[in-house]
Amino acid sequence: MKRYAGHFYPRLGKVTVALFILCSMSEGSRSVRFQVSSTPSVSVALGSDVLLPCRMTPEMNAEKMEICWFKTIFEHYVHLYINGKDDYTAQMPQFANRTELLKENITRGIFPLMIRNVTAQDSGIYDCFVESTKHHNSAAVELLVNAVGSLPVISTIADDTVFCESHGWYPEPYLIWTDNEGNKVIPAMENTFRDENNLYHIISDIPKPTTSKITCTVSNSLNQSKQSSRQIRDTGFPETSHTSIILICIISLCCCLVFAMAFFIRCKIYKRTRLFNHFYEMRHKKRTQEKELLSS
Repeated sequence: MKRYAGHFYPRLGKVTVALFILCSMSEGSRSVRFQVSSTPSVSVALGSDVLLPCRMTPEMNAEKMEICWFKTIFEHYVHLYINGKDDYTAQMPQFANRTELLKENITRGIFPLMIRNVTAQDSGIYDCFVESTKHHNSAAVELLVNAVGSLPVISTIADDTVFCESHGWYPEPYLIWTDNEGNKVIPAMENTFRDENNLYHIISDIPKPTTSKITCTVSNSLNQSKQSSRQIRDTGFPETSHTSIILICIISLCCCLVFAMAFFIRCKIYKRTRLFNHFYEMRHKKRTQEKELLSS
């Protein structure tokens, strides 16, 4: 028995030590510090879907942790995962029904955020905040939303001014004029404003150049651009624009309506005058006949 016991107790001691080590490792993994990381920036076209990356180092199971995506303010969130499920109670209204935390690899500490149908207002810096029972960490990623606007339209409103305009840009664009030799032309005016969709509209004008060709290039800070060129005629006569043609048509139509109305009124007055004269003649004739009857 002693010999058996002598062999048994050492083995029991080894098992106890192994269990203690395993328990210590398990407890240590719960309190281990971790780092949260992402990419510096993500670029996406307006109206598309985008994934904002977020992961933990070292890899660990984040199913029981709190994962929250913030943008600008911390009172409201873009997306919240807590107690093993998504919570939309205090989500920012602009992200309603457009976000999803992808959990396929959450047990490895990988949980990117998907934003669907990206708008111009979605651009900005996002924070991925992760918290366990004993530690928390976060990482930031910038979402760059881009929209390439319309082809620039070059037009002449008068014989001495050339305009260029384009709309539907994001981020804010800038405009460059060049002549047929590639030299920059300084604009007399340039104005940029936002429309109801938060997209940019830009318009600029220059004095009518003496060169035969002018080019207008609109670009944004993401190196996206569109360009238009136009031959400039120098006939000595002002070039008629679409606006001028429409204005001339409207004025002509108004003049026609005025003349038609004047003619109608004149005809009506003439007709009433004839009726009045006819009535007066009949009345005078009747009175004359009555006088003749009385005198006879």
